[in-house]
Amino acid sequence: MTSQESETPREKTKQSRRTVGQFLQKIKLSILERTRPYRRIHYWTKKAFDELLAIRITRFFIQLIMFLLLNWVAITWILGYDPLLSSPLLLGIGWLVPTFGYIPLPYVMPHGNPAGTGVGFLDALTLIGASGVFPYLALGIALLVPAILGRSFCGWICPFGFVQDVCSLTPIRTRTPSRQTNDNLSSIKYVILGITLLFTVWLGFWTFLGIDEAFRTTLGPFATAFWSVLSPEGTFFVLIPLLALQGHISPYITRWGLMLSWGPLIWFRLIFLVIILLLALFVRRPYCRWICPTGALLGLFSRFSLLGISRRPAECPGGSCESQRCQKECPMAVKVMEAPWGRLYNGDCILCLDCRAKCPRNAIEVVFP
Repeated sequence: MTSQESETPREKTKQSRRTVGQFLQKIKLSILERTRPYRRIHYWTKKAFDELLAIRITRFFIQLIMFLLLNWVAITWILGYDPLLSSPLLLGIGWLVPTFGYIPLPYVMPHGNPAGTGVGFLDALTLIGASGVFPYLALGIALLVPAILGRSFCGWICPFGFVQDVCSLTPIRTRTPSRQTNDNLSSIKYVILGITLLFTVWLGFWTFLGIDEAFRTTLGPFATAFWSVLSPEGTFFVLIPLLALQGHISPYITRWGLMLSWGPLIWFRLIFLVIILLLALFVRRPYCRWICPTGALLGLFSRFSLLGISRRPAECPGGSCESQRCQKECPMAVKVMEAPWGRLYNGDCILCLDCRAKCPRNAIEVVFP
C-alpha cells in the first residue's frame, strides 16, 4: 500500500488546504513585490492583505446583509414600497420572510418588532411557554443549532451583535477589562437567563391550570415575556420604532409633551440602551459578554459543538508567545492560549475567527466536526 493510499480523508483535506494556502501566499507576495516601488499603493495593498482586516470586512458585510433581511419591512417602508409580500422587491425572496417570521432562530431579535421579519428563539420560547404550551420547536432549535454550529449565529448573523460591532468601529480606543472583572460580570447573563426561564415555567404552569389571570395582572407588562420588557434589543428594535410610528419621537423637537408623559419603565429602558451602546464604544460586545441570556443559553449547548476552532501545538509556542494576539483580538475575551491543546471548548466563543486571523504562526484552524 502506497503512502498516498494510506492517507485518511482528513489528511488529504489538510494537504489540499496547505497547497491552496501556499499558492495564495505566492500570489500575495508577488503582488506586494510588484507594488513595492509605489509606496502609497504598496501600503494600502499590504493593509488589504491583512487577514484580520479581510475577515472583519467579510463578516461585516454578512452581518449587514442579515440585518437588512431581518428588518426588511423597515427597508421597504423607507423605500416607499408596500411592506407586504406583494412588493416587487420581495418577489425573489418572498418565501424567506414568512419562514423567518414563524421559525425562531438562534439570534437576538425580540418579538413585536414592527419592522422585523424574524424572532429570536428565546423570545419564542418564553412566549410559547408562558401561554401554557410546551415550546418544542424553540427548545429543539436551542439544543440542535448550537450543538452543530456553536455560537456562530452570534458572531455572524445576530442583529444586535452587529449594532455593537458598528459602535466599536469608532476611533475611540477600546479597553480590555481585567480578567476578574470580566469573569464577575459574565455571571450576570446566567442569572438573567435563570430568572427568565423561572418566570416562563411559573406562568406557563398557572396558565395551563387556567388560573393565571391574577398572576398576569400582578406582573403587568412582565407577564408576556420577562426579559423582553427590559432588554436593550427590545428597546432598539421594538420600543423606539413603535414610539416613532405613534408620533412620540420626531426628528424635530416638537414632542416634548408626549415625551414627558412616558412612564418610568420607558425611561429606564431608554437609559439602559444608551448605557449599553456607550459601553460598546469602549469595550467590544459588552452586552454579549455580560448580559445576553440568549448567548448564555446558546453557550451551555455550544461547548461541544461540531463546528469550532482548534489550536495546533506544533505551531503554537504556548506561553512563550509574546504577542498573544489571539486573546487580545477576541471580542468575547476568551483566553485562547490558556485552553488545552487541540479543540477549544468555550461557551463564550462566537466563532468570529479574529483569533485565527491574527495568529502570527497560523496555529488556529476551523474544524468540523
